[in-house]
Amino acid sequence: MIALLRTQLLLGAAMSIATPAPAQQAAETAPPADATTAHSDPNTIGASRGESGEIVVTALKRAATVQTIPIAITALGDKGLANLGATTIADIIRQVPGLQLTESDSGRTRVSIRGVQAAGESTVGLYYGETPLTGPSGVSSDPGGNTPNLNLFDVERVEVLRGPQGTLYGSGSMGGTLRVLFKQPDATRYEGATELQISDTRNGSLGFFAKGAVNVPLIADKLAARAVLYRERSGGFVDYTTLPRSDVNRANFEGGRFMLGLTPNEDISIVGTALIQTQRIGGTSQWTSTLGPYQNDAQVFQPWYDKLQLYNGTGRFDLGFATVTAITSWYKWKVESTNDNVRSYANVISRNTWCPLYTRIQTGVNTTTCNAAQRAAYQDYAQSKQPIGAFQPRFVKNFTNELRVSSNGTGPFSYTVGAFLEDRNDRVDTIVFPGDAATGEQRQPTENLGGRYVTSKVKQTAFFGEGSYRILEPLTATIGLRHYDFKKTVGGEYLGYNFFNGQEPRAYEETTANAKGWVKKFNLDFRLSRNVLLYANAAQGFRPGGANNIPNLPTEYLVYKPDSLWNYEVGVKTSLFDRHATLNVTAYRTDWKDVQTSVSTLQTGGGNFSFIYNLAGVTVEGLEVEATANPFAGLSLNGSFNYNNARLDADQVDDTGFVVAAGLEGDKLTYVPRMTASAGAEYRWPLFGNFEGYARTDYTYTGKMNTELRPTNAFYREVGKFSIVNARVGMETGDFGVFLFVNNVFDELGINRVSSATGVSDTFVSARPRTVGLNMRKSFR
Repeated sequence: MIALLRTQLLLGAAMSIATPAPAQQAAETAPPADATTAHSDPNTIGASRGESGEIVVTALKRAATVQTIPIAITALGDKGLANLGATTIADIIRQVPGLQLTESDSGRTRVSIRGVQAAGESTVGLYYGETPLTGPSGVSSDPGGNTPNLNLFDVERVEVLRGPQGTLYGSGSMGGTLRVLFKQPDATRYEGATELQISDTRNGSLGFFAKGAVNVPLIADKLAARAVLYRERSGGFVDYTTLPRSDVNRANFEGGRFMLGLTPNEDISIVGTALIQTQRIGGTSQWTSTLGPYQNDAQVFQPWYDKLQLYNGTGRFDLGFATVTAITSWYKWKVESTNDNVRSYANVISRNTWCPLYTRIQTGVNTTTCNAAQRAAYQDYAQSKQPIGAFQPRFVKNFTNELRVSSNGTGPFSYTVGAFLEDRNDRVDTIVFPGDAATGEQRQPTENLGGRYVTSKVKQTAFFGEGSYRILEPLTATIGLRHYDFKKTVGGEYLGYNFFNGQEPRAYEETTANAKGWVKKFNLDFRLSRNVLLYANAAQGFRPGGANNIPNLPTEYLVYKPDSLWNYEVGVKTSLFDRHATLNVTAYRTDWKDVQTSVSTLQTGGGNFSFIYNLAGVTVEGLEVEATANPFAGLSLNGSFNYNNARLDADQVDDTGFVVAAGLEGDKLTYVPRMTASAGAEYRWPLFGNFEGYARTDYTYTGKMNTELRPTNAFYREVGKFSIVNARVGMETGDFGVFLFVNNVFDELGINRVSSATGVSDTFVSARPRTVGLNMRKSFR
C-alpha cells in the first residue's frame, strides 16, 4: 500500500515539475459571495475602507474570507506588509495575537503560537508556498529551534492559523500554522516592482536593501515567468570589547525566486518554483549585562551562515466536482555556526569534573579522584586550550509529496482528503577547538578537542481528511481526521576524548523511535447573521517522539515519547457599522500532555549536555481580540490583544534523580509573554496632483516573561514589559511612493532573552535600537 501511494504521489509530482505553471491561490473553490464587498478586513493592516475588501485565504485548503472562516486566523496582504515596512517574519510578530518569535542569538530563532513551545520538532507548521520547512536537528534533536528568515518581498499574503491544525497540516502544527504565499506568475500582463531602502541604527552601522520583481507573459494567457531578486544588509549594533570587532551582528541577505507558470486551459494550472537565499551574520547579537547595552566580552568570534535552496512543483486540476492538487518539494538548508564555549566549560574546568578522565588517558592511572598534582596538571592543560569554541556545520535535506482532492461548489457538503509523504535527512558535526585570544578565530593549526557527529532520518506517511456539512442554513459541522506513521532514527559517532564534557570515543550507534496514531478535529460554526459568525472548535495536536544521542546517556533516556494536546476554543467574528469596523474575539484552553522538554543531567558533563525527556504536562488558557475601524475616509485603525497563561499542570519529577528539571505545578512557561498588544493608525489625504500624503504609527507591547520555571532558581530572571513605537510618513501615487521611517522611536532597550551561568555575567538579546531610514518603491505594468 505504501509503495503504491508513493508511486501515485511521485507521478502526480512529476506532472507538476514537467510543465511548471502558475497556481491560482484561490482556485480550489469559489470564495463566498460577499468576499469582495466587505469594507474592511481585521487583518489587512492599513487597508482603507472599500479599498480591496477582505483577503481570500486558502488556510483550510479551500478558499474563504477571513471573516467567514470558522477558525482564529490573521491574514496580512501585500499592501499591509508594505505599510508596516515588514521584510521578514520578525516584523509581523506583534501584529498577530499569540505569535511569538524567540531569538537566542543571531540566526537562532524559535516561532511559537499561544505559548505552545518546547524543544524538539517544531510546534508551528511553517510553510513557504506549499512546502513545509523544518530546520536542521542539531546535536540536541531540536529542529524547531531554527526558523528560516525568508524575505517577504513580492509576497501575496501571510496567513497565521492559531490553534492546532494537525488534520490538514500534520505534526508540526500543534500550536498553529504560518503560511507565506508568494505572488504567482500571470500570463495576462507585464508587471514589476522595485524597492530601495537605506537606514541607520543608533549605536550601529548603516543598512540597505535593493529588491526587484518582474512578471513576463511568454505565451499570452498560457505561460508566464516571474523572477525576484534582492540584496539586503541589516546594520549591526553589538561591539566586542575583547576582540577588535564592532557592529558584529551585521547581517547580509541575498536571494531570489524564479517561477514558471502554465495555464493551458481554465481547468489546469501548474507552477514551478526555485528559491535560493543566503544569510551571513558577522557575530553574536548578545551583549553582556555588566558592560552595558550592546557590549560583549566573548572571547570566541561567532559568525553564522546559512543557505536555503528550495524547489517545488504544484499542479491543480479542476474536475468540475472537485479540484485535485499534486505537490512535490525538495529543499536543502545548510547552516554553519560557531559557539563560544568559554562560559559553559568554565565551571566544569574549575571543579575539575573531568580531571580523572584526563589523568587516566594521559598517565594510564585509573582513578575516580585527582590529587593536587593531577588537578594542577589538568588545570594547566585546560587553561592552555582557552578560549574554547565549537564549530558546527549542519544541514537538512527534505523531500515531501502531497496529493489532495478538495470539493468544488456551494452544496451542503464539502471536503478535502489527501495523503502526505516525507523523507528527511540531516547531519550535524561538532568540532571543539582552542581559539586565538587575539582574534577569536580558531587557533592554527586546527585541533579537534573531542568532536562528534549526529545524524537523523525521518520517514513519515499520513492520510488526512476534513468534511463539513451544513446541517441547517446557518449551522455547519466539520470533522477532521489524520492518520500518521512516523519513524525517526538518530545515530552518531564520538571522535576522540573531550576533557571538558566527558566524551570518550565511541563507534557509530543509532536508535530508532516509531509513532503512529490518529489526530482529530471537531468544529461547529453558526452564522447568526451576515455580519456575525459564532464558532466552537476542539482540535488535537501532536508531535512524534524521537531519540537522543549524547555521551554517557543511560539506555532508558535514549528514546522519548510523542506528546499531544487538545485545544478547546470558542470565538465570534463580527462586522459592525455597515462593515466599517470589525471585532473578533477568541477564548481558548489547551491541555498538553507528556511535554517533550529540554533537560540537562547531573552526572553527565556537569550539565553541559542537554537532551529531550517527557516530563509534566502544560495547561494554557488565553483570550485573543482583534479589531479594526474605518471611521472616515482615509483613516484606518487596527488593534490586537492577547492574554496567555501557560503553566505546568504537575511537578516535573524524575524518580531516578538523573534529570535536572525543577519545575513545579503552576510554574509559568519560560519566554511566553503573559500579555501582548498592538495598535496601529494610518491616515491618507490628498496632497497634490495624483499624490497622497501618508502617515502611520504602530505601537506594540510585550508583557512580562520569565527565563526559568522556578522563581527560586538562581538563574530566574524577568524580562519583557516593554513597548516599541514605529512611525512612517511619506507620499505616494498608485505606482510610486517615498517614505521616511523611524523604528523604535523611543529607543526602547526591550530585553527578550537572557543567558545565565554560574560565576559569569548574564548576556542579553534585545530589540534593535532606534533605526531611521528612507524607503522608495515603484511598480509598473
